[in-house]
Amino acid sequence: MNKITINTTKLFKYDMGIRMRIIRKALRYLNVSHDKRYVEYILTLLEENKTGKKIDLPGVIVRRNYDKLLIERKVGDFKPKGKESIDTHLSKILSPGKKIHLQDSFLETEIIQTKSINMSEYKTYSKYTVYFDYDNLSLPLKIRYRTTGDVFTPFGFRGKKKLKKVLIEDKVPVYRRDLIPLVVDSEDNILWIAGVRRSNKAPITKETQSVLNIKLVKRTT
Repeated sequence: MNKITINTTKLFKYDMGIRMRIIRKALRYLNVSHDKRYVEYILTLLEENKTGKKIDLPGVIVRRNYDKLLIERKVGDFKPKGKESIDTHLSKILSPGKKIHLQDSFLETEIIQTKSINMSEYKTYSKYTVYFDYDNLSLPLKIRYRTTGDVFTPFGFRGKKKLKKVLIEDKVPVYRRDLIPLVVDSEDNILWIAGVRRSNKAPITKETQSVLNIKLVKRTT
């Protein structure tokens, strides 16, 4: 069986402890990670009570459809996963010119060499495309997920903020916070919360000669 359907009306009749055990048992039955965090993310979706909303977790996709909660194992993901799923310990080197494949997206990078900078081209950035002064970065760059105690200095700020607080301020859903790729430098400073915000590290200036462009591209299939 690759899919489990749970009646939410009946599920809400039980207290939180029993709900958690039911969700954990469903994940265990599908042979995917039943980590406590994932169980809590699914319960958050349940409490939001928004039909059509879904969350993408390691090994499964969970959807809310009126009075039903659909937990479906991803096609091709049949390997047993314990509490420490490999998906939550992403660690990859980010090399310019190479594509980094992630769970539901990929990162593209390129270095742009220039003798003169047109600041208007790099004055703004989107959530999905960022630019850095490549010569002012501490290399190599890596991709990882968040860890306890992470701090971040947003673009335009001087002081550090807790990463958790930044994610809350930007209204990133709880179930997505552990799955957002972070671009970090060799000293583990967070340069970019991919798809959310970039840091104040290595901004483009008139003296910049090498521009690192990083794009987050969502998969369409």
